[in-house]
Amino acid sequence: MDIIDVLIQQHRDTEALFEAYRGAPDDEKPELCVRLAEALTLHSTIEERWVYPVARSVVEGPRIDFAVEEHGEMGQLISELLHARRETRRREATVRQLEAVVAHHMAEEEREVFPRLRKVGADAFGLTHSEIIRSASDVRREAMRQLGAPAAP
Repeated sequence: MDIIDVLIQQHRDTEALFEAYRGAPDDEKPELCVRLAEALTLHSTIEERWVYPVARSVVEGPRIDFAVEEHGEMGQLISELLHARRETRRREATVRQLEAVVAHHMAEEEREVFPRLRKVGADAFGLTHSEIIRSASDVRREAMRQLGAPAAP
């Protein structure tokens, strides 16, 4: 498994979390909001710190800049979601917005970015995929703390 496989698996896991959210009873949705925030924050951290710097050398045009902008939009929606997770109407609207942005982002990456990155050697990322995940997990914990999310076990 390489870092691209990890990112694609994170995409599938995120889709599953959105699906679980849609089918969950109202009292379980606040916790699913936190899980979505954690998953997306981890994923964004990996991409921004390790993947996008490498991708800039193999993906032409402004695609990576646009991906970073989408991460900013996702970050704002994640913050709003965490603050609104117990307010049904606001939470539902925010989840819909977030899911739309995330779905577009994932499709673009899988279609345009990841195939080009597969041609780059794993050593281009500077760390193994396990080291990247471990480092990104530390960043995610701090980001979630700053957003006021409950601490993960």
